[in-house]
Amino acid sequence: MKRALSVIVSFALGCGVVVGAVVAYDMLPGPSGALAEVPSETRYPVTMTDFRDQRALTLSPTFSSGTTLRAIANGTVTATACTPGRPLAPGEAAFWVDDQPIIALAADTPFFRDLSWGDTGRDVDALRASLAALDFDVAPTGAFSRDVSRALSTLQHREKMAHADGDFVLADVLWMPSPAPVVATCDVQVGQAFTSGSAAATTVVALTSLTVSGQAAGALVPGERTVQVLGVDATIPESGVLTDAEMLARIASSSEGRQQLTGTKTGDAAMVSGTSALATPLRVAPIPVSSVVGGPGGHACVVDDHADYPVTVVSASLGMSLVTFDAATPTSVLLQPHHESCDAG
Repeated sequence: MKRALSVIVSFALGCGVVVGAVVAYDMLPGPSGALAEVPSETRYPVTMTDFRDQRALTLSPTFSSGTTLRAIANGTVTATACTPGRPLAPGEAAFWVDDQPIIALAADTPFFRDLSWGDTGRDVDALRASLAALDFDVAPTGAFSRDVSRALSTLQHREKMAHADGDFVLADVLWMPSPAPVVATCDVQVGQAFTSGSAAATTVVALTSLTVSGQAAGALVPGERTVQVLGVDATIPESGVLTDAEMLARIASSSEGRQQLTGTKTGDAAMVSGTSALATPLRVAPIPVSSVVGGPGGHACVVDDHADYPVTVVSASLGMSLVTFDAATPTSVLLQPHHESCDAG
């Protein structure tokens, strides 16, 4: 009997301990700090920032062949200003025939005839551009008229030319490409009998373009870009091909350019590198990749509680997409939208 009573008492005490432990656990404060449960976020705030797409580029150079410069003068070469390794000075004498100066003029279009009042054509516009580059006040296009004649007359008197009446005499000039190229060889020699069509000089190979190449060419964010190449700051158009003659001449004549751009024809020179960025930054929003919904025809969108918002994905990296909004911009987007495609076009 005593043993049974002891068992009953022990069981009752055990039950009391268990009930007390449960009550005490319920009364304890919840965990905090690293042990606390992380709340589940469903939205991501939209913030706009500037994106310049800064990256290194590989550029492929192309070159022109050297040009032979010819004049149609006739007579004896009495002096020359031609020096290998230096450009001929536009608007100044390249050499003298029978003591008359033959003036070097740089133009995009070769001169091929005498010109006077009323003449029109590409060569007239080229002459206008050539004179404007010499700081004469002439219009960029138009017929051979008073402004051209006045500029020519001033130039002819300054250089002590035989024809100083303001007309353009082909035998008095030596055409060369614009901008003035560097001379490779001087073919005129003092005492030489010079005949029409004879070579006066040859020019060095010229850099004609720099083209963005490699995988970066297809991955560039569209837009005009600034680039520093061979120590020169330049601007590359959206096409990815730099053809600006003046800018190319600056790059080729830089100290780094003279060392690296040594090709003699297209493809002979090694690729060159440069650092670039968009000339005008894009306003983009960093959005988690999971928030971007693909759509028909390559469209994409993000979603909030009320609507879809069309976006253009500019770039993606490390789980984030950089997007531009095609229209309205929400304040936040759903992290896990339940859309299979975009409702917005």
